[in-house]
Amino acid sequence: MRYTKNGMHKKEAEMSFFSSFILRLTVQHRALYCYLILSLWILILLGVMYRYIGLENDSLNLLKHHTTEINGGGTTKNLFPFLKLPSLIKVCNPYEGISAGSEGSESKQYVLEGILILIRHGDRGPLTHVQNISSVNCVGPYDPLYAKFETYIDNITGTSALSQLLGTFHGIPPLPGIECGLGLLTRIGASQLLATGKVLRNVYKNLLHINGSLIKEEIKAYSTRYRRTLQSALAFLFTFLSNDHFQKVTLQEAPSLSFCFDDCACPAADHYHRKFVMETYHHILSRPSILNLVKSSSSVIYEFPDRKTSTDPHALKDAVLTYVCHGANLPCSSPESCIKIEHINALFTYLEWESKQFSKSQNLKMECLLRAYGLLKNIISHLLRIVSEKRPRIVLYSGHDKTISYLATALGVSEEGVSSPQYASRLIFEVYRSNDQVAAQYGPVGSDYFFRLLFNGKDITRLVQFCKSDSNSFKEFNSTSSKSNFNLCPLESIVRFLHDDYFALFNASNIRDACSV
Repeated sequence: MRYTKNGMHKKEAEMSFFSSFILRLTVQHRALYCYLILSLWILILLGVMYRYIGLENDSLNLLKHHTTEINGGGTTKNLFPFLKLPSLIKVCNPYEGISAGSEGSESKQYVLEGILILIRHGDRGPLTHVQNISSVNCVGPYDPLYAKFETYIDNITGTSALSQLLGTFHGIPPLPGIECGLGLLTRIGASQLLATGKVLRNVYKNLLHINGSLIKEEIKAYSTRYRRTLQSALAFLFTFLSNDHFQKVTLQEAPSLSFCFDDCACPAADHYHRKFVMETYHHILSRPSILNLVKSSSSVIYEFPDRKTSTDPHALKDAVLTYVCHGANLPCSSPESCIKIEHINALFTYLEWESKQFSKSQNLKMECLLRAYGLLKNIISHLLRIVSEKRPRIVLYSGHDKTISYLATALGVSEEGVSSPQYASRLIFEVYRSNDQVAAQYGPVGSDYFFRLLFNGKDITRLVQFCKSDSNSFKEFNSTSSKSNFNLCPLESIVRFLHDDYFALFNASNIRDACSV
């Protein structure tokens, strides 16, 4: 019986050991199962990541070869035929195509006394964060003149010559970089202004005689405190002036993109702007297909789309030009979701239609009158000095698209693309004196002075509101000119417009009353 008990205890011990072993084995297997499942999950994740990275690398390779998926079916096409579309070539304004127009005069009846040039900055990076910006080539190809310009600036860097030239703009790089930064001028943009300066120098060099010892009186140059406008001004002046005159110029700072100078605070201008924005919003609401296009394209093209930009066709146009003007690929959020050629055509067609509606907007007209007042007053002060002192000979304002559109709209010009000026656009006042000695001797002071207004080489004097009203004088000077499209408007007309008629729409007689809300 004792033996039996011992045998039973031994069997119980063996069973206990076996159960413990089975339990440990089960626990180990459970850990093994967990390990296997975890490993399988990691492998799946790696596969997904590999596939994603592969797709991203494929997209980058497509970008490097200047192709994009434009049909949504995985096919790719080259973008160069797209860049040959005339409407986009005009907007991008390649420097190779910049040429002189109707500037200058060969008429012996009139002598050119001075010019005032308002330019828009050149090609720049986008104003919002867009997809694949690192793949967009904002460096070139650029005009060979740029290398000469860069070498010249490098040689005077650190000298008093550059310090004098930059004036209060110390700390702002005088040359564009190689990145496609937000709102930053590109070397292509600098090339546009170098080309503009060169063609205008060929027009005016024999018509304007600059006294080199009085450069600060003969040449005035203003720029807003943006890197792109400062660098554009330098590029333009480099080819427009001789090296000797270029070094003696001092750039002056304008207080805002509207060049308002002493007349900047204007609550009414903000009021009319808000009303005009509502008008433009109603325009796009009336075109639901375009609104849907802008929304869907925004989700593809912007890195961080927001409610404001996602319904703004002008912001989308700016973003699209980043790719188009640099020969880059239009972005895709997936192989089936890409910005396509037909999308851009529809967008630009809508914007052309919308620009025609601007001429009907009273709110836009009133905003532009208030925004442009300070600049027009500065322009007229220079015009009167040209009459009384024969100087300055040259005045440059390096600004923005809004600077040009505000001023042109205030003058009554709403055609010829002034509502949305392309890169490196130019608006020029030419001041002429008549050789008619009788009129000079017996007429009122300044009655023998006239001006022309040209936009990108085209004479638009006939479109100026107060020149139309002075039709007798306007037609007479036009018919006696030896140059076609040579229109002149009495200088006294623009002076009278500013002092007597400028605030008629506001039932006011001065800027202070007009700006009151």
